[in-house]
Amino acid sequence: MKKKLFCLEIIIWFVIILTWLYFGFFHCFDDDEFQHCHNAFLIWKGLIPYKDFFEHHLPLYHVLFSPLFIFGAKPASIFLFRIISILASAGVFFILYRYLEKTQNKSIGLLCCVLLGFVPMYLFKMIEARPEPIAVLLYAGAVINTLSGRDDYKNAIFSGILSGLMVCFSQKYFFAFLGIFAAWFILKGKKTSLFFFEGFIISILLLFLYLLLRGILPEFINSTVVMNLKWRYRFSPAGYLYEAFITAGFLIACGIAGILTEFFEPGNRKKAIAILSLIVGCFLGIIVVPVPYRQTYLPLFIILTISSGTFLKSMSILIKNQKLKMIVCIIMVFCAISNASIKIYGEIHQTNRSDLLTMAKVDGISPQTQFFDGRCLLFYRMHTGYYGFMHHELLQMLDEEKYSNHIIEAIKRANFPVIIYDYRVKQMPAQIQNFIQQHYCAVDNSDIYMPGLRIDRTEFINGKKEFEIYVSGYYTISWTGGNLLLDGRHIEKNVSEFLDVGIHTLETEEFVDNLVVLLKRRR
Repeated sequence: MKKKLFCLEIIIWFVIILTWLYFGFFHCFDDDEFQHCHNAFLIWKGLIPYKDFFEHHLPLYHVLFSPLFIFGAKPASIFLFRIISILASAGVFFILYRYLEKTQNKSIGLLCCVLLGFVPMYLFKMIEARPEPIAVLLYAGAVINTLSGRDDYKNAIFSGILSGLMVCFSQKYFFAFLGIFAAWFILKGKKTSLFFFEGFIISILLLFLYLLLRGILPEFINSTVVMNLKWRYRFSPAGYLYEAFITAGFLIACGIAGILTEFFEPGNRKKAIAILSLIVGCFLGIIVVPVPYRQTYLPLFIILTISSGTFLKSMSILIKNQKLKMIVCIIMVFCAISNASIKIYGEIHQTNRSDLLTMAKVDGISPQTQFFDGRCLLFYRMHTGYYGFMHHELLQMLDEEKYSNHIIEAIKRANFPVIIYDYRVKQMPAQIQNFIQQHYCAVDNSDIYMPGLRIDRTEFINGKKEFEIYVSGYYTISWTGGNLLLDGRHIEKNVSEFLDVGIHTLETEEFVDNLVVLLKRRR
């Protein structure tokens, strides 16, 4: 029987690992991933956050993992960051499994990890290239240390350092830290709580030391504190809470039942209150954060997994027959992950292939130049202007006219770099839209735009049309209709012609239409 259980355990872990690896390497990219990787790339290139480029996150993740670009800056670099996230996720599973194995038993530990591993919201955020997976690993470590560790000053300082580093990786988990601190105070008392807070301050001071040495403390405060406090765009957490209940309802129910079980266990009421304070800390973050996206919910799933172990253990005690236990366990898992499995299966076809193809296409069309877009898709290259990315939430915080003027001037200074006309660029102010339409043309009817212009046949006056070129290079001129002269010489359709910066003249005595002048290669 033990051998069969061991084989079953291996199979279950294999399925979890295979699922997470598949989505880690093939699931579609979140726009945040490009921004985090790009910030790390800029730091690797020697730029200073908040001063040389816009940043409104804490910089620890970007500073710590910027050396990943030592292997080269290329599209595949993003997978190195995803591997870090997957390793952090594996660390979370290991910590939870060992804790539940110790406090409950192996089977309960495995069952709880299965319930957590197939929560879509948790799975898809924890495999992404973002600081939250590292923060969740630190959160899990701090929580387990609080619930089961010694109450001496060394352990208190260690838990405080873990909590502080968690906040340094993701400031949105500050309220989760308050929950940990409250739990420590409840379980360990006032005396060691001071050492816990001391550990927290130590880790925060290291961040401030970096900011002081870089001379960017005022810019940091403005971008990460003042701006976030004044964040205008808000939405209700109800939508994502509904998603959590639909796809992880069983885990949530077991977690709540686990807290109630602790309350009625003799001598465990203090622990139950501590776990409740952890959940309150998580919910405070969800409610207070103006934009509670899925990554805000991740610590909550950790606490629910821990408290689920208590409830499932109490249920297993009621069932004496081992075979019946296994049957009940299988039924529970099936019921628990049925809705989640549908969601996960639906995401199989949401791959990152289109983004990778776009990167490759842009690299082929305009290699090694700066770029401009809204998503920061080409995270491994230099962006244009101060802002490496832009979205509607951030745009609401800026003066649109100043931002537009800044971007237009930056594009001119960068010698009209390639533009990826993504959905975020389409949300930008009309001044930027008009500038792009006047100075750029789409490549092969795609979202990739290169310097060029479209000329309507009505613009020809007495058979002539003068136009200005802003970037020296080889252009293809395409049109329908009769013959065309460029600067007095006959040209062929779709044949590269070198055009220098300045005014050029097109002439024709015949009907021409759909005329496009498009840069193919810079000088």
